Amino acid sequence: MARERKRPSSSNRRGMVAIAAVVLVLLVVLLVQSQKLIIQNERFQQQKSDLEQQIRDEELRAEEIEKLPDYVTSREYIEKVAREKLGLVYEDEILFQAEN
Repeated sequence: MARERKRPSSSNRRGMVAIAAVVLVLLVVLLVQSQKLIIQNERFQQQKSDLEQQIRDEELRAEEIEKLPDYVTSREYIEKVAREKLGLVYEDEILFQAEN
């Protein structure tokens, strides 16, 4: 007694093809979305490193600002301002100016 093999019906084949097509479409959509996420992640990493650099720069600037009151009261600063902004010199100094 030989068993008869049943051939899948055409409607069954169409169903399997439809399911395979849906799975394929979902796979393509998943791949596209994962690529977008990878690109977005790279942008965020770059933004993170830029912000970390800004933080380091601002910390250095804050240190300079903390040192500023000491510098402003120093003799060096006072002489610099007197020379540059007020045009003052010591009594025993001789000034040479270039003609324009």
